[in-house]
Amino acid sequence: MVEVTIENLNIMYGDFHAVKDVNLKIKDSEIVTLLGPSGCGKTSILRSLAGFVEPSSGHILVDDEDITHQPPQERDMGMIFQNYALWPHMSIMSNVIYGLKIRKNALRVMKIF
Repeated sequence: MVEVTIENLNIMYGDFHAVKDVNLKIKDSEIVTLLGPSGCGKTSILRSLAGFVEPSSGHILVDDEDITHQPPQERDMGMIFQNYALWPHMSIMSNVIYGLKIRKNALRVMKIF
């Protein structure tokens, strides 16, 4: 397992400040929920954590390693979108484990379920 630390994260889209000075520490084995109204920055934070959005400033650390500017394919993370339109013919479980199957980790996931 890992520990995730977000320090002073800011995300700008042009002149719009989507995320302002977010600080968050997620300890090993903790379950965390981001809750808030539409447009408050929840998805921007998750996209930044996954590497799909470059923060304007701040740092993202995984086990004390700064991954802020690492490309998504080097982060060893996955993201499941709320709308799973990429594979609408598949069940929720199939959508969740698809990426792990590609990486040969499906057996590990199946033991969890």
